[in-house]
Amino acid sequence: MESKTGATAGLLIAVFVWGVSFPVLKVAVGEVDSLLFINMRFLLAALVVLAYLLVARRPIRRLVSGKILWILGITNGLGFVMEIFGLNFTTATKASLLVNVNVVFMAIFSALLLGERIRLRAKAGIVIGLVGVFLITTGGDISAISGGTMMGDMIIFAGGVVWAYSMIYNKKAATQLRMTAMEVTESMTLTSALTVLPFLAFSSFSFSPTPIALASVAYTAVFCTIVAFFLFYRSLRVLTVVNTGVIMLLEIVVAVMVSSAFLGEALPPIGIAGGALIGLAIFLVA
Repeated sequence: MESKTGATAGLLIAVFVWGVSFPVLKVAVGEVDSLLFINMRFLLAALVVLAYLLVARRPIRRLVSGKILWILGITNGLGFVMEIFGLNFTTATKASLLVNVNVVFMAIFSALLLGERIRLRAKAGIVIGLVGVFLITTGGDISAISGGTMMGDMIIFAGGVVWAYSMIYNKKAATQLRMTAMEVTESMTLTSALTVLPFLAFSSFSFSPTPIALASVAYTAVFCTIVAFFLFYRSLRVLTVVNTGVIMLLEIVVAVMVSSAFLGEALPPIGIAGGALIGLAIFLVA
């Protein structure tokens, strides 16, 4: 069994990869329809997995069999679709806040369905982490979340709850099944690709095959879907759902810092304070 320190380090690498994906997606969706993009992402990831399985001469059936694996893939795929579709109707700031509220639901689901005990320090970490997310995404100005529509807000909020529920099956797949972290990653990739496929019917199929668009698809398919999820599943074998959820709040810090450096988006001092609070939250639950 991997040490808690090693598990946390692996998760932090995954969080960095996922955090970078936010500004990458911001650039990409200007050139690719969002529902088409998510299908291209998972299709490419699935093709990489299938090619690997073919070369390694490993069977596919085991990866797409069983209730846990299918619930994991379906909830993961639906969460991605709801986030991307909801962004058409609301602001990115509100989306970040609504998605990251899933940490609260992770704690609720993990206690009810996994019997994980939530320590007082962890509870404090959840609250402090959410305050940090609010500061770093809004700059402390509550009016920054007033844009958007109720429909977009509800879709993204529901997507966050779906992801929180998905975390329970992520944990079960990583710890209860006799599968390696790579096998769980392969299964999630294949089942998620099948889950998002029907939503392609609602795509405008707008696509400009620029180097940036193609590189964005490749980055999210290979690094965000395969590499990061592999590290994520390895970490879940050791860490609790609540610990994992709070550490994942660091994605917002990475996203804001990369956006500030490469997209010219300013990071106000209060945003830096928000990042510090997220760091404190991670310390409390670690």
